[in-house]
Amino acid sequence: MASPALTDISRADRTLDVPPVKRVDHGPPPQFMPLRMNETLSMEPRVPPKGEVFVFRFRSQWQRISAHDAATWLTQDETRRAALLPSPALRYRYISSRAVLRLAVARLFGCEPSAVDLRDDAKGRLLAQATGINTVLCADIGYAGVWIMLAISAAQVGLGTSLPSFGSGSDAPLSDTASPLPFGRQRARDNSLLSAAGHRSATDNPDSADDLAANGAWYVFDLPMPGQLCASICSLTPMNTIHAFGWSKRNENGR
Repeated sequence: MASPALTDISRADRTLDVPPVKRVDHGPPPQFMPLRMNETLSMEPRVPPKGEVFVFRFRSQWQRISAHDAATWLTQDETRRAALLPSPALRYRYISSRAVLRLAVARLFGCEPSAVDLRDDAKGRLLAQATGINTVLCADIGYAGVWIMLAISAAQVGLGTSLPSFGSGSDAPLSDTASPLPFGRQRARDNSLLSAAGHRSATDNPDSADDLAANGAWYVFDLPMPGQLCASICSLTPMNTIHAFGWSKRNENGR
């Protein structure tokens, strides 16, 4: 059965007119384990327990998946959605993100990528399951500049990114809020919370980000990013270990 299409593809910035998150529990910092992106191919099958998060950062030109394999792993619905995107670059980015997500989930489940089903829950959050396996994993996709970013966890998880705006760098302070964080970092955190909570944008969010944070415990970690790019990951449960594929210093050219 074809997976329901995502209601938003880029999800690079979801916080237009949404107040920044102020009441999010960051908890003790998780162990951050940087790995090369190519080590995705040698992952041993293991379903991540709660508290462990797998994140991946790569460029759409990552060569470890052939164009033929990527195309065959997509469902008919995903193929139609890719065809509707307005440029070849966006189509390639969308196909790459879905194909690599299937590859990563397949490595964790010990199955073939073609056996991985990606579907949305009632709030549009990504779920991943393999044929014949009852375990369901939560996932998210984000984009930051040239980077594609993925997150996989046993609990609800969200990625948030922020790009520097012309005329105001990501290190500019927030002058109209009580947050002591630079604007770019705060916006990335807000975006990660909105994504984990299943809100694609402010228009379908009846509550503010403050209310979302107040209604339950959320845990946020700022991911290291180059330059003025900002990225955060938010989880419904405390994070103790983050396996970060694509963050190793040896990860030259997205490998």
